[in-house]
Amino acid sequence: MKHLCGMFVLFLVVLATPRSGRAANFQIKKAAEGVYAALAVPGGEAASNALIIVADDEVIIAGAHFVAATMKELTEDVAKITPLPIKHVILTHHHKGFNYIDFDFPPGAEVIMSWQTWQALKSEYREFKHDMLLFDRAVTIQRGGLTITLNNTELGHTEGDVVVYIPSKSLLFTSDLFFNGVVGYMGDGHMRDWIINLEVLEGLGARVVVPGLGGITDGTGIKRFRLFFKDFMTEVLRHIEKGDTLKQTIKNFHLQQYESLPGYRTFLDANIAGAYNDLKDQ
Repeated sequence: MKHLCGMFVLFLVVLATPRSGRAANFQIKKAAEGVYAALAVPGGEAASNALIIVADDEVIIAGAHFVAATMKELTEDVAKITPLPIKHVILTHHHKGFNYIDFDFPPGAEVIMSWQTWQALKSEYREFKHDMLLFDRAVTIQRGGLTITLNNTELGHTEGDVVVYIPSKSLLFTSDLFFNGVVGYMGDGHMRDWIINLEVLEGLGARVVVPGLGGITDGTGIKRFRLFFKDFMTEVLRHIEKGDTLKQTIKNFHLQQYESLPGYRTFLDANIAGAYNDLKDQ
């Protein structure tokens, strides 16, 4: 487990370390009318993108990897957009073993999550102090004329990843199931289920897609990531079928066409280890 999560642990520890100055951790981009993407700035404290939805009488934030500093910044960003209060936060997933992440939310906000994400949070030693709404497969939020659907993908980037879809705006927020033009942490992933989920998400045909990392895109961005993911998984399987150990696989692993992607080298060992262990067990 230490080998699997080592790079991710280091990454999140760096993010949690106080930084001098007041550099922004998010870049706010309008994704659709009343919907904004909070894009994580490389090198900042935000480890993932977030979504800001302005409804009739409230604001809903969606995302993951929230720490006190990034949630404070998001709250300030929301105040620049609208005077409406943040009443709900959709927590799209949680990685087990990180007690300082995903516990700091705006006072009075209700947190919506899959039951698997709640199980992961319950395993931490911190007390979760917010009201929550848990769901199994799917839930629909209706706010005036705005419909927001949440779907639990069950197995993918983690257990219980939630994707957010706003049909009237043809807008999809994938959180860390999809990285656009960058490689993120994949070490907790369920590889075969993940690639099936990518096919489903691509098939939605959303005109606007906000990923877990990287800029706003559309379905073609998901396709590019799916092709990378397939190549990555195929290369890991090739080593497994040869009988290579994990150490040999990490040493001899090559995907030259993707090596220039941001984050590729940072997470390479952890991502290979996660995929190797997951695929070898099946």
